[in-house]
Amino acid sequence: MCGIFGFIAHARDTSLSRDALERCAEEIAHRGPDAAGCYIGRNFGFAHRRLSIIDLDPRSNQPFVEADTGIVITYNGEIYNFRELRVALEKGGAIFRTASDTEVICKAFARWGPDCLHKFRGMFAFALHDPRSQATFLVRDRLGIKPLYYADTPTGLAFASQPSAILRWPGVNASIDPIGVSSFLSFRAVFGERSLFSNIKKMPPGTWMRLQGGERVHERWWSPAPGEMESSRIHHMIGAAVEEHLVADTPVATLLSGGLDSSIVAYEITNRSSVKPTCFTGVVEGEDYDESPFAAEVAAVIGAPHRLVPLTSTTDIETVTRLTALRCHPLGMHNETAMHLLAQRVGADYKVVLTGEGADELFAGYSRIYRLPFDLMRHSGLAWIPARFGRTLRQHIGLPNERCSEFELFLNQYAYFPIDEKLSLAKKAWSHAINNDETLIGWMKEAYLSAGDNPAARIARFFVDHHLTALLEMVDNTTMAAGVEARVPFTDHRIVERALSMRPAERLRWRSRWAAVKAFTTPISSFSERLDVSKVPLRDSYTQVLPSSVITRKKLGFPLPLGRWAAGEESRPFRDLLFKSTPAIADFIDVGALRGWYDAKAARASDAFGRQFWLISNLEIFLRQH
Repeated sequence: MCGIFGFIAHARDTSLSRDALERCAEEIAHRGPDAAGCYIGRNFGFAHRRLSIIDLDPRSNQPFVEADTGIVITYNGEIYNFRELRVALEKGGAIFRTASDTEVICKAFARWGPDCLHKFRGMFAFALHDPRSQATFLVRDRLGIKPLYYADTPTGLAFASQPSAILRWPGVNASIDPIGVSSFLSFRAVFGERSLFSNIKKMPPGTWMRLQGGERVHERWWSPAPGEMESSRIHHMIGAAVEEHLVADTPVATLLSGGLDSSIVAYEITNRSSVKPTCFTGVVEGEDYDESPFAAEVAAVIGAPHRLVPLTSTTDIETVTRLTALRCHPLGMHNETAMHLLAQRVGADYKVVLTGEGADELFAGYSRIYRLPFDLMRHSGLAWIPARFGRTLRQHIGLPNERCSEFELFLNQYAYFPIDEKLSLAKKAWSHAINNDETLIGWMKEAYLSAGDNPAARIARFFVDHHLTALLEMVDNTTMAAGVEARVPFTDHRIVERALSMRPAERLRWRSRWAAVKAFTTPISSFSERLDVSKVPLRDSYTQVLPSSVITRKKLGFPLPLGRWAAGEESRPFRDLLFKSTPAIADFIDVGALRGWYDAKAARASDAFGRQFWLISNLEIFLRQH
């Protein structure tokens, strides 16, 4: 895994500055501490920062020039089946001069063109120039595991692994996108092709762009094609994916939270190889939040070394500020600092770590949202009850009093900062700039309703297409900020396609018929994973090999007591940024309204409030940096 940057000029014969290319690449030096390189062609320049994992020899440094065709590439990622592809290419006469997957990409592109992408199993974002056609391609992997941004300038197009590198290039507009700000506050991510910068866009997952002769072509090269297979066979797919993700010329470690997903990954490493991976577990202060006993139990069962990493500064403002600068993005998830601190410890001994991200999105781990069809049924059923009683029951179970559409119910469940509550804090100029959030809501509505032909299918596809992409970028950025490559075997595209073909009851089931009846008058927050069971295929497949305490326990995510933090003394440095002087966020938010909102919310100090305050204060830190 690495960091890439480049510029493609409109004019065919353009003199590009090596110093300018290297300055931009220096912004992402943390992504590749092992080597740096630069290549300048007739109308393009590529720069690269390398984290050496496959073929550690300098011959595989980048930008890489393929000897036979002159194809030039700057590439970030791993092709896990590159050795298999190399054999196929050699049978066709290809001669290799390195042992890298980088050279395999170049020769595959030379042989098959963009169709070669369908043969790749892995994670990747790259730019490739083919001198035979004078075409330059930008490519992003199927799920968006590897980030890729680009920006148009008056003289060409700049691209990079992170916006910070693009912002250093002359002619790039660094203004903040008001709709991007709104998306971040509501959903803790900027969805679609937008970023937090008006002129910088994200390459969508599963797409490529070709620049040739002054023309630009975008094409989607992959969309999930649901595949049929018995649920009982899913563990074979997971095991095979984990085995492929072990491909490396350096040792591989794994993160082990003690939850189901990371435990499966750790188990499959030992099951599929002779490797006993070192398992790293973050330990959060506070008895209620310590998952390390579960992790220790799993490590003992699989016979793997186990290291505990104290996480004592996860909400420290200096840690947050530094990581925000490295990410060039506010921290939307309160576990980002924890992930980064873990990666720092892993990075002292390893360059590669496997993680369990993706399982929740694929197998209904977020049951409170995956139960939307149940809420729709309840909402419709209550319409037949007299208004006075129906209103009381709706309030009790957390449903809107008014009639609402499926999308409105989804938005109400999904948003971290409800739209109306956010707009109540907005300055008029910002409300006007974002059209009172009509633009954002319109995009969300189209993305959701076009994702499937029924509520369950829409939720599943939305999580894969949008929620998962944002999560994967977080994982990439927080680990790469420590010079560590995170690999996510659950996001193997074959597993994704199989998961999307499952019926809702295959992924999420009631514990009993009585549980389903009882749930009708119970808020989702109260019955989620108490009256129902999430990630059923995973629990069923691994019940014989993992401790029962892990198989049956409720999802915690990365547990941090955020409500208590937001209302307490630990958050004072963040509050001082917002309330002791004119904050940068005052361009968007009415500070007086924000102060009143904080005082009222802090009196109850729920974790929902903690997440909202985290979003606001982290946005403030980001805006001060830009």
